[in-house]
Amino acid sequence: MINSLDRISVATSDLERSKKTFNDFFDSTPTFEVEEKNLGYKSLIYNFENTRLELISHLESEENSELSNFFIDNPNGGLYGFSLQCENKEVFEKIKESPSIEVVEKTEGNKITFQTSDLKQSKKFKLSLNHYDSPLSSKDIDSDLFALDHLVVTTNSGDNLINLYKEKLGIRLALDQTVEEWGGRMLFFRTGHATIEVIDNKVPGEDNFWGLAWKTKNIEKTCKRLAEKNLNVSEVRKGRKKDTLVATVKFDEIKIPTLLVEHLD
Repeated sequence: MINSLDRISVATSDLERSKKTFNDFFDSTPTFEVEEKNLGYKSLIYNFENTRLELISHLESEENSELSNFFIDNPNGGLYGFSLQCENKEVFEKIKESPSIEVVEKTEGNKITFQTSDLKQSKKFKLSLNHYDSPLSSKDIDSDLFALDHLVVTTNSGDNLINLYKEKLGIRLALDQTVEEWGGRMLFFRTGHATIEVIDNKVPGEDNFWGLAWKTKNIEKTCKRLAEKNLNVSEVRKGRKKDTLVATVKFDEIKIPTLLVEHLD
């Protein structure tokens, strides 16, 4: 039923500053820009082979209540939410949990219209379901950071997320494993060549949107490029997964745990 992880949304209090940071990080520029006066926000969207990243902020003359609540706990911004794509209109109508809202994204000579509906998972971040009026075009990515590897969500109820992601939304559960080292449970849900990694750590409270991992074709080259842009990037090291190399990136203005991953096989 779900075709892909459509987009990841990052809230920022300074859209232009964050745009410069992510232009440097991705070595690319936004493909789409959105200004929804009725909803009180504006955003910039970066395309990747298997998802999109959206930088979202208040319009100067308007205010979005959901964003306002998020900024109370996260004054500098951070991971705000993610959206799943459903290509089948009938399925979209069947599983949506709130009235759908039409959104138009515009760039020079192009326009994308889609409907979005909220899904109830956590007060800590926004999860939504999107349906596009026409098929999205394929994305050719020139940057060395070309695709999302995985995003990480923490929860204290893995069974609830299995019920939502697998049973209701039809996302494939690729791994369900108890990790004795830290006494928790790890779930991998896979859709559209990306993974939603769920860490069930039994910590009381709401589900949290924790971090992102991006695929790179050449991690040494990527780390060198980021260092030249004065971004805070670690040394390359072997990953926990076999035949991978990883490095971490820290952003000054937005606290997003970020991992770079190169698959050697």
